[in-house]
Amino acid sequence: MDDSLHWEGIELHRTGGRHGTGEIGTRMAPVSGFVLRVPGEPTLYIAGDTIWCPEIEDALREHRPDVVVVNAGAARFNEGDPITMTAGDVAEVVRHAGGAAIVATHMEAINHCLLGRDELRSNLVESEAYGRVSIPADGERMVF
Repeated sequence: MDDSLHWEGIELHRTGGRHGTGEIGTRMAPVSGFVLRVPGEPTLYIAGDTIWCPEIEDALREHRPDVVVVNAGAARFNEGDPITMTAGDVAEVVRHAGGAAIVATHMEAINHCLLGRDELRSNLVESEAYGRVSIPADGERMVF
């Protein structure tokens, strides 16, 4: 899809991001995040496989979502920086997301995600993000 689409009463907006830094970030495929709006429902922003970057900050400012889902886990290859959000990245999302609910996913599901749920929780304790991030268990459902 291009920048936006209306489908079955759902307004969708494509957003960007960065799947890493340096050479790895350059070589990875373009990132697609999505904002979904339905009248009478919370606005949902699914950031996709990205690190904290200006594109995420722009999407938060432009769309002002009620719920933000981020792929945490600090996934990485054998060399280079993480290609998905670290605990510090998640804290930046909280800092820039206004009152939005933040949901951190993508941990302990893929072998190259080195940041687990417990480690994310303990890292967030030391920041203003503590208590603002939901970290669902496998199979857990969340309603907003």
